[in-house]
Amino acid sequence: MPWKKKYHKPDVLDAAMRAFWEHGYQGTSMANLVEATGLNRGSLYAAFKDKRSLYIGALEHYDTVYRVAFLNQLRELADPKAAIMAAFVAVETGNDGLPGGCLVVNSTLEVAPHDPEIAELVEASMGQVETFFLECLHRAEAQGSLAPGLRVTDTAKVLMGMMVGLLVITRASPHSPAVAPILQQVREILA
Repeated sequence: MPWKKKYHKPDVLDAAMRAFWEHGYQGTSMANLVEATGLNRGSLYAAFKDKRSLYIGALEHYDTVYRVAFLNQLRELADPKAAIMAAFVAVETGNDGLPGGCLVVNSTLEVAPHDPEIAELVEASMGQVETFFLECLHRAEAQGSLAPGLRVTDTAKVLMGMMVGLLVITRASPHSPAVAPILQQVREILA
């Protein structure tokens, strides 16, 4: 009789994602992944080939479940400047029960410099966040609510840089005194 898998792949990816998010790629062992997912090593290897493949799957899962869903929710806000601000405030307030920072940004720092495929994934994800900022800025410009002369393309890049900085800071120290000034600077850019 052939072996049948007895797990739900999204649940396994979510559990692995949380382990990688909490401990990083290097800090997450196969034993950690066995414990987090509830699958034995053989099942993990059969389903995902190796730790790196599981990491890529977990990173893609994170991107879809967290970044894409969150930004799509913000896109529905009538006020595009409020949507941008909400993205920054969400970083400040964090997610209950989830590790700090952002798995994509963490991957940018830890894994992407050494792995071109992961670098491509994180670059695409971060590019879509910048696109979100650009879309919001264009909407605000069309509504006449941006300061005259504000260069939207450059501002989207600046906001992306500030977002990455905020994510790194909140990962290291969730209550850093740098958080409030960053949020204030975003408010001033959007004024």
